[in-house]
Amino acid sequence: MFSDFKIRSFTAAGLAFLSFLALYLGHFFLKIFILSLSAILFFEWMRIISQTQWIIRGLIALVFSSFVYFTDGYTALDLLFIISGSIILSSFSAYFSISAFWSCFGFIYVLTSLCFLEYLRNFENGFLAILLIISTIIISDVSGYIFGKYFSGPKIFKKISPNKTYSGFFASITLGTLWFSILSIIYSLHQPIIFIVIGLFIVVFSITGDLLISYLKRKANLKDSGIILPGHGGLFDRGDSIICVFFILLPLAILMDQFDNPIKIILG
Repeated sequence: MFSDFKIRSFTAAGLAFLSFLALYLGHFFLKIFILSLSAILFFEWMRIISQTQWIIRGLIALVFSSFVYFTDGYTALDLLFIISGSIILSSFSAYFSISAFWSCFGFIYVLTSLCFLEYLRNFENGFLAILLIISTIIISDVSGYIFGKYFSGPKIFKKISPNKTYSGFFASITLGTLWFSILSIIYSLHQPIIFIVIGLFIVVFSITGDLLISYLKRKANLKDSGIILPGHGGLFDRGDSIICVFFILLPLAILMDQFDNPIKIILG
């Protein structure tokens, strides 16, 4: 038991250190780190949705994503690579009677999320904004786990994630939103209502990301998304919430007319 705890702790600390270092250094180091993450995430996703031809589909997704990562981001050329990759993945999946929708969605889901994370990092205070988002997700996740474990009570998503309770769910929503709102307000000293709404938005979609992967794993009869993280499973087992939040922040920035400076959404 203690040995398993040590393994989990060392793995979590190692992943946190590498992530922090890559985000802090940025530029080429972040690109390489993101490309490495995307390779693992693509393979895990294809394995979750179907255990047939998942290695080939993961390679196709990786090839097209690598073109996007090493361009300036969000250009017409990037769009061409994304569309081309989606078409080839869909065609390949359909040929082998695999869900073309889920293959294509996974490619766009992971690629959009990681590209937007890199895009956000390139702005002044981008590093701080990303840390605030990720810390909000962690606070939400940990508070949900602790309250759910301590207070227990009725289950809220029995068929998708049987361990989640109403007490844990509301603790996640409340404490995660408070954490984001308080820190954002302290930093900017204005717009408290907006930050509460954004904080709630982040927390809700962090839970959504967790539920999405739980649903797909349960459907595939898998306990973990992979084996890359000793004691934890796969990257999706630890990063499902983060992937979903950065994926949804892109359309949010566009809707709020802040795509040219998405930092304003987070830090004001």
